[in-house]
Amino acid sequence: MRRVDEPRGQAIRSGSPRRGAKGLAGAASLAALFSAGPASGQAPPLSTATELVVDVAPVLGTSGGIPWGWNQVVVRIQNNGGRAARGEVEVESKRYSDERVFVASAPYAVGAGASVDVRVPVHVSPFGDVQVRALDEGGAQVSSQGLSSTSQHAVVLFDVSERSLLRGGLHDAPIAPLYISTSRAPGGTPSPVLWVGQPRFDSATGDPLLPDRAALYNAADAVLMRTDTLSRLSGSELEALAGFVLSGGTLALSVARPEDLRHPTLAAFVGGEVARAPIAPPTLAEIAPPGGSSGFGKQGNVLLPAPSATPAVAESLCGWSGGNLRGSPYGSSAFYGLGEVHLLAFDPTRSPAASDPWVKIRVADLARRAYDRRSTVAFRPGEDAMGVDLDPVRRELDPNESSRWAIGVSALLLCIYAVLAGPINFSRAARQGRPLRALWYLPVLSAVTFAVIVGVGLFAKGVRGRARHLTLIEAGAGMTKGAVRRFRGFFVASAEELTVRTTDPSGVISTAVVAELSERRDRLLVDRDGARLTKVAALPWQTVIVREDGAASLGDGIAIVADPSGDIVVSNRSGRDLRGGVLWLPEGAARYFARIGDGERVSSRAGVDLAARSEGQGWLSHAGSARRVGGMDVHDLGGRLLTPLLEPDVPGLGAAWLAIEEAAGGSVDWFPAGVPVLFGQLDGGEGRASDSGLRIDSDRVLVRVVGYGGRP
Repeated sequence: MRRVDEPRGQAIRSGSPRRGAKGLAGAASLAALFSAGPASGQAPPLSTATELVVDVAPVLGTSGGIPWGWNQVVVRIQNNGGRAARGEVEVESKRYSDERVFVASAPYAVGAGASVDVRVPVHVSPFGDVQVRALDEGGAQVSSQGLSSTSQHAVVLFDVSERSLLRGGLHDAPIAPLYISTSRAPGGTPSPVLWVGQPRFDSATGDPLLPDRAALYNAADAVLMRTDTLSRLSGSELEALAGFVLSGGTLALSVARPEDLRHPTLAAFVGGEVARAPIAPPTLAEIAPPGGSSGFGKQGNVLLPAPSATPAVAESLCGWSGGNLRGSPYGSSAFYGLGEVHLLAFDPTRSPAASDPWVKIRVADLARRAYDRRSTVAFRPGEDAMGVDLDPVRRELDPNESSRWAIGVSALLLCIYAVLAGPINFSRAARQGRPLRALWYLPVLSAVTFAVIVGVGLFAKGVRGRARHLTLIEAGAGMTKGAVRRFRGFFVASAEELTVRTTDPSGVISTAVVAELSERRDRLLVDRDGARLTKVAALPWQTVIVREDGAASLGDGIAIVADPSGDIVVSNRSGRDLRGGVLWLPEGAARYFARIGDGERVSSRAGVDLAARSEGQGWLSHAGSARRVGGMDVHDLGGRLLTPLLEPDVPGLGAAWLAIEEAAGGSVDWFPAGVPVLFGQLDGGEGRASDSGLRIDSDRVLVRVVGYGGRP
């Protein structure tokens, strides 16, 4: 596993909306043309069955299959009629094993003789299928097509080219990643091949149709793009691409034009303006084919050793400098958030580099490295991990867990009732010579006991609904934004249906834990204001938990830099105090800070050495012991051992970290080799008082900052 480092750059801000007639937007590689008649026997006012031609494809996948987790379907609607048409695109995902249903819908409007691309996010369930339906304004079905869900465990390179020259020589090539997720799929073993995907392009503008939310890049490990294409991106598509890299993705860029080197988007990704430079020595070093001696792969696409490039490619190689760029086997590379940006020394999107064996080995190795970097992120946006334990998260967000005392009180009341209604009541009546009078008091004692027990229950559980949040923000050092996983719990006193909106417009949302006896059916509505779940079933005194993936602000960032003296310096500019902070040092030591105030700058030397504290020694030994997963070492967070360390200063923080660790699965490297990691709690939560009409009574925000970067 290579070193994970972080930049001093700032998060990219999008510009004006993209040009061209687009709907809510997506991308895909292949598509199947279809149209079907109306669902009912009566024809709609507009002959949509013959005048609307509908074309469907997933953003990543094939015309027949769509990967698990969050993805996006692009639906192209061509109106061949003489009148404008309106309606709705509906995408339904079903899982056979537990009858879970997810339905996402988005509106469309297309003028006469025009076409529109509607992009709909969808949460694809394992072992199920996906149905894509186009409905007219009256709700009648215009067309329908089915897609099968697929695990697609290959390493995925998303080539943003109209015609990928790499696909013919690299698709299904053998590749051997070191990282094997234990929760990404049954068995946890990825296919040892490289999959090269492509988007579709807007017929009017010639621009690629890319995901408009970072989580919808879930199936991609690396994105290959030319700089002239990057310079044209703006709006939600640019925000989504930046979010993909911020959260651990990899972006490989081939330089198309000299003027692209001065473009502000490229400068934001690499931390400064780029200039041409001599070729770095690591670029010319030989790389072994990442597939090793594997016999898997497409016939003819097995990568053979290539010590050097062909003369035509060698003459065109370029080096790059500026910002945070440094020499790498692929050209020049920089860290951006938790991800990487590679400015390639060659152009694999054009001949002769696309067919050069030396180039193909480097592109395959770049994709393999991108896949291995999944291990450094606890929650990859959009990924649907399997087999993880969400019960600790439920306990953190369920008010019932804090009202267990009511059971003990009720049991004590019943014991008191049994004594009063039995021996005492009948003994008193016998002494008075009226033994039957004891029967008169039984209903009264029973009614009083019942009323008191009900009152205790109401006092413990409350009569008003409320919400609780548990959030983890993961960011690179110095970055102003980070990837976020929010768990939002909702608890109501009477049955009702909730509407839950995403916290930010770029997020995606689905239910994670539903109330007992309630149907697992998500209904996601998408419009220009974002996405929202509707008709979320909440049962009395039961907790529903919603999972949201998106982005969160960290103010001016939390910087981690190396001091000339050898110390690590942390500067908190997040706008909130950080409490219960643990700074993991590259050499395997750790320092504890009870509080790092907003605007405060602290040195690792000033922190408490956990090796010198009895409650820290056990955790330090556990976290420092690497565990082999696949072909690489990972370090556990050790949430169970954090409680005695954190509880005196921040009650409940140890249990919160345990819940996050269990929800992330067992293949996360919480402390990547060679870089510092800071984790703790940000005071004040996210600053919201209510959620979906319910009062928030607990809002805990955890943060994990990885690597070096930011202003000292």
